[in-house]
Amino acid sequence: MNRKFSLGWITCRAAACIALLAGGCAIEQKNEVAQYRKVIDNNQPAGVTVAAGQVITLTDSLRLANQNSENLSAQGETYLQALIDKDKAFAAFLPTLNLAPSYTFASAGSATFGKVTHTLVVPADGQINLFNGFRDFHALKAADATIEQQKQLVLDLQQTILLDVAQTYYQTLTDEQSVDVLNNSLVLQQANLDNMNAQVKVGTVSPLVVAQAESEVAQTLVSLNQARASVRNDRAMLAYLVDAPIEDNPLRDDFDPPASVEPSAKLELEAEAGREDLLAANAAMKAARENVEVAFGQYYPTLTVSLNYLLYGQGPLSAGGGSWSAPFSVNLPIFTAGLIHADVRTAWSQFRQAALTQAQLRRQIDQLVETAYTNYMLARQQLAELQTEVKAAHDAYYYAEAQYKAGTEIYLNVLTAQNTLLSTQLQLTTAQFNTKTAYFNLLRAMGRMDLKSGLSATRPSEEAIRELATQPATQPFYGK
Repeated sequence: MNRKFSLGWITCRAAACIALLAGGCAIEQKNEVAQYRKVIDNNQPAGVTVAAGQVITLTDSLRLANQNSENLSAQGETYLQALIDKDKAFAAFLPTLNLAPSYTFASAGSATFGKVTHTLVVPADGQINLFNGFRDFHALKAADATIEQQKQLVLDLQQTILLDVAQTYYQTLTDEQSVDVLNNSLVLQQANLDNMNAQVKVGTVSPLVVAQAESEVAQTLVSLNQARASVRNDRAMLAYLVDAPIEDNPLRDDFDPPASVEPSAKLELEAEAGREDLLAANAAMKAARENVEVAFGQYYPTLTVSLNYLLYGQGPLSAGGGSWSAPFSVNLPIFTAGLIHADVRTAWSQFRQAALTQAQLRRQIDQLVETAYTNYMLARQQLAELQTEVKAAHDAYYYAEAQYKAGTEIYLNVLTAQNTLLSTQLQLTTAQFNTKTAYFNLLRAMGRMDLKSGLSATRPSEEAIRELATQPATQPFYGK
């Protein structure tokens, strides 16, 4: 009866422990995903849904990509793993407790008539590191820096994805506008060709003029078919990037760049103060520096205490329940064959590597901002010039056609003026959207392409910009 009661008591306690552990190990997947979605969807509107025939604006496309991109979510999972690694680093400060029951039966004497003894032991073993050479402390700080690094990398990838969507969106609009321009031109050219055919029958127009008009119609039709194919390809790419069926939805641009931008020198300082990949590189340097301390901490002694408590013991080989012990152990590395020294050297090398990467990235950002700024200003200048050129080409075509009808101009000059007008209209269409794309490239170079505040993220504070302006171009690093 005593043995049955004891076994039943142990079984109940074990079942309770298993149930408790099972409940603690349950993972709510939605809560896990929500941890990195908070970073991606920071203060953003609710998700976008797409219906047939719905007009899709640029903002809609960006929001769709933000909520549906698998690449962005995969980078968010890396951020989540950094959070988990911090929990693991913090666990090094906490004690561990294990329950390890064992059951033994042994026979004394012959196999047939010997006496069989049974022993049931249920020990509880706990352990805690009292001192670990400050390695746990620095590992926790390194984990914090890694979390910040991964967070900034998520935001940096988000801006890259948004830029890809904006570029594809405007490429689609450019090709669609080209289709409209070519369609209008084709209608006009076909009407002129019909008029020429009618006039050649009565002998007022030579067959050469008709042949020239037919050639222009055929050439415009080839360009139109190419533009239509480009639209289909652009639509397919845009639907892929936003992960939504918008191949047939009408598009409407809802963004206009500002009338002016600040000088490039100030934009470079803003980029250095707020661009996410540079912030990630700074955090990587901090993590690498803490890892140096982790490696150096191997030189220090470690102090560990273990607590062993026997919850239950029954049998001749058992000492009985209630006994406990608390041994302390100290480990002092005297000779490790240079392994610790090699680890410290490697950690310093990784830190220097991170510093060099950060310095190069900082210079690269300055170059990217300067290039994007130059391209944007050039695009705006070309847009203004093309607007003037289109007006002049339209007037030239109007006068050439009027003079031809008056008999003072040959039809070849009319065709030349018409081709010039068509060419400048297509160039203007391209320039209009190229200007917006160039502005988005500038925003991306500065790290300010975001869904908030009209596609421009919050600018760094003036204090941060002034502080950055007084810093050296590269951060020095020193060894112990």
